[in-house]
Amino acid sequence: MRRGYKWVDRELSRMDPETDWERMVSLYVGHRVPEFALAMMIYPGTMRMMQPSFGSATLAHTSKLERRPHRRFQDGNDFLMAWMVDGLSSTAGRGAAARLNRIHLAIARGTPHLPGNFDDTDDFVYPLVLLATFGDRLQTSLGLPGTSEPMKTAWHRWAEALFLLLERESGPLSDEAFPKDWDAMIAFAVEFESRPYEPTESGHRVATAMMEFFAERWFPAPFRAFGSDLTRYLAGERVCRLHRIGWISPRRERLVRAFLKSAFRAQHLLPDFRTPLPERLRRNRRTDAQLTELER
Repeated sequence: MRRGYKWVDRELSRMDPETDWERMVSLYVGHRVPEFALAMMIYPGTMRMMQPSFGSATLAHTSKLERRPHRRFQDGNDFLMAWMVDGLSSTAGRGAAARLNRIHLAIARGTPHLPGNFDDTDDFVYPLVLLATFGDRLQTSLGLPGTSEPMKTAWHRWAEALFLLLERESGPLSDEAFPKDWDAMIAFAVEFESRPYEPTESGHRVATAMMEFFAERWFPAPFRAFGSDLTRYLAGERVCRLHRIGWISPRRERLVRAFLKSAFRAQHLLPDFRTPLPERLRRNRRTDAQLTELER
């Protein structure tokens, strides 16, 4: 494949999202997404996902986000790279889905005091919808161009295909309904996020840990307050107030928005990555010994 300065769009334009959606998602994530953007999605996104009280209770029970955030980040990256870059039809992609199903079932069996934590279909739909639509919703909220129509179709096909590979506590999701198209995914996300949720101590504790880890992992000490503000902005005011981690002042919000706009515009101008994202992640991957040292 001959690659120029900006080559991803050229390759994507040659593909049919109805049949080539897996290759399109792989190409886009593998050669357009920086590691920092992945982190911006994972941690604030998880804070959104745990709005239902039993979601935060489960995350608090495992303690991984609080006590082993570096390991949790790497594990999350492994799942996403298998699904997005290797592809859902690949051995790695299907293996990652099977592994997640086993993890969920083991946690469900080990937490009889938290019944139904892995049995609500909406709690499987929402994370996939969020992964597929997060970038578009963020960019359009900043007044920037969003996802192209072909990529919207590709992302919807991807999310629906992964949904069918997952299992809840009571069995496979293959007979359950998934939003029928991109617009239905957006509508589902808006409706899910507008439901009344109750604040919990576990939600506050886990959200605080995620916000602090994001700021410490990506920002030097003098800028960690800004890193926390960025996390809050990406999670959204309603989610931050639910988890009681505070909201940002109008002046600080304007600063975060200016930072994000500049980052997206710079990405638009910079050349597409020649090195795939999984390889870039491996360069910064910590060994088990290093993770153990960090977790002490």
